[in-house]
Formats: sequence, C-alpha cells, structure tokens
Amino acid sequence: MSKKTEGGPLKDGEAMDLLTDRAERWAAQYRNLSDPDRWRADYDAHFAAPALQLARRCTLEARKFGAKDWILALVLWFLIGGTVFLASNFLMQLEPTWQIVFAVFAGLIAVVGIVQSYLETTSEKRATKRLAAKNEWLLNVSRKAAMATLSSRSGASA
Repeated sequence: MSKKTEGGPLKDGEAMDLLTDRAERWAAQYRNLSDPDRWRADYDAHFAAPALQLARRCTLEARKFGAKDWILALVLWFLIGGTVFLASNFLMQLEPTWQIVFAVFAGLIAVVGIVQSYLETTSEKRATKRLAAKNEWLLNVSRKAAMATLSSRSGASA
C-alpha cells in the first residue's frame, strides 16, 4: 500500500495534488451549474473535512525537543553565527574592538536561532497555527481548480 492510501505522512505537494484531483472530479460531476453563487458554499461543505484531514497528514505536530534536535540546532546556528563573524571580519578587516562587537552579534544570532528552533518545534500554539494555515492553503488551491472547472463547464453549457 502506498502512503497516500494508508493515511501516512504526506508532503505538501502530494496533499495538494490529492485534494485538487478530488476537487476537479467533483466539479466535473457537479449538477447545479446555473447558480455560481452556490458553488463556493457547496465546495466548502464538501471539502472542509478532507482538507483538514490532509492538512493533519502533512503538518508536523508539536513535539519534544530531543537530543537530535539539540545537536542539529546547535551545529546549524553556530555555523551560521560563525560564518557571519568570519565573513564580517574578513571583508571589513575589523579592529579588535569591532571584532568583539561582531562576535557578540554572531553569538546573538546563534542563540536567537536556537531558541526559535526550540519554540517552533515544541509550541502547541504554533503547531495549531501551522495546521490552520495549511488547511486554508489546501482549500484555496483546490477551490481555485474546482471553480475554474465549474466556470469552464458553465460557459460551455450556456
């Protein structure tokens, strides 16, 4: 079984493709072509639950910040901070006083990056925001495809 049918995690593009395909098939079989004002309401009623389900499958939930996360965050953000410091020092030929200022700035970049990584991984509030944004994005993308299909069908039947 593929991960698309078994309910496993999906990439954003896979979720978008699944929902868009379903929306286009729905639009191709939609019967009430004479009432464009009703299209969106019918679409939203039909696809709100599937979009939320797909959004849950492709959005990470809040989780514990484990040892692997700490190692990756420390290496990444100290590498970024160190690159900023070394590039500043090399390109500007800094005096010792300014080297200290730029070293502190590079350290702040690393610390802020690590804290941001921690908060982004562990915060339930941020996870809920990501899920809501992903759900809205999936609905909007597939709605555009469905409305385009409905518009072309209603124009062809008029």
